[in-house]
Amino acid sequence: MFALAGGLSAQTFEGKIRLKITGQDMPSKRSGGDSPMFITQFLKGGLMRMEMEMDGGKVMGAQIIDPVKREMTMMMPEQKMYMVMKMPAGQPTATSAAPQSDVDFVRTGVTEKILGYKCEKIIIKHKNGEAEVWGAEGLGTYKSMSAGGPMGRRAPKSAWEGVLAEHGFFPLRMISRDKSGKEQMRMEVVSVDKQSLPDSMFAPPADYEKFAMPSIPGFGGGMPAGPGND
Repeated sequence: MFALAGGLSAQTFEGKIRLKITGQDMPSKRSGGDSPMFITQFLKGGLMRMEMEMDGGKVMGAQIIDPVKREMTMMMPEQKMYMVMKMPAGQPTATSAAPQSDVDFVRTGVTEKILGYKCEKIIIKHKNGEAEVWGAEGLGTYKSMSAGGPMGRRAPKSAWEGVLAEHGFFPLRMISRDKSGKEQMRMEVVSVDKQSLPDSMFAPPADYEKFAMPSIPGFGGGMPAGPGND
């Protein structure tokens, strides 16, 4: 899936980042549509909330990530339920990234201002193609939507994701291309808003019911057992 970061640093930036994602592998493409996906990301004191929107602004779900507790809370608005899953200590978090030895990170020195932030054009080459990234420094640590899924499994990162986090750049624009040069995905930040956020944004609403995920061998975070069963 896709991306997030904050401003100045993951610990000091407070506000909202909104991204627009289009590409050949989007769910809307697979269903015959052309609608882009929007991801809105909220940051405060190292905490992160991500909301995914499709179909004209409908929020499909939200995740809250606490890198200190190593917990991810997944919320399901339609069901008014939430799940809390542990993030194994060996996984990269919002403040760390696994080194990438199989990709080339090329700083071109070409710069452009995007949404008021100075960005440098970076080319990240990997075995399946390359990514053209317009990255801003000082916007925190890159965080992927692949942090986990409803079964507690971590989705594999794209080659450019880890290396970008390793070098401390946040992509305000990213274009991914395959070996032939064909564009596969485009991600663009459409707004960066520094603002005060309430603490309530980083916790499930009081009327949401906890959905237990007991551990069952063979399933990362366990199979759903049902609401209210801890």
